[in-house]
Amino acid sequence: MLYIFLLPLIGLIIAFGLAHFFPKAKFRGYDVLPLFFIMACHLISVQQDKPEFLPYGFFTFFILIVILAAVEAIKNKNISLIKLIRQIWDYLTVNTIFWYLGLLFMMI
Repeated sequence: MLYIFLLPLIGLIIAFGLAHFFPKAKFRGYDVLPLFFIMACHLISVQQDKPEFLPYGFFTFFILIVILAAVEAIKNKNISLIKLIRQIWDYLTVNTIFWYLGLLFMMI
């Protein structure tokens, strides 16, 4: 139960640390957050006796979206693949945060 709250906190600490130590890097500190939030969502699913594959199914779906976006970017050469993947990863970050908060609300 403690890891449900501890994992996102560790992810936030690592995100702020990366942003502080690498301020001019192309990646942002919060790029690591989905990894921690997906694990926390998994732990909430286990705690509530829900199917355990849901967080990883969501992550697999996201990877398939990235692959499809890469194929489209290669077909249509006017689309920047890096910008597209960057935007999709930002959406994943926001979605996992909201998903975690929603699961926390449902758990309480």
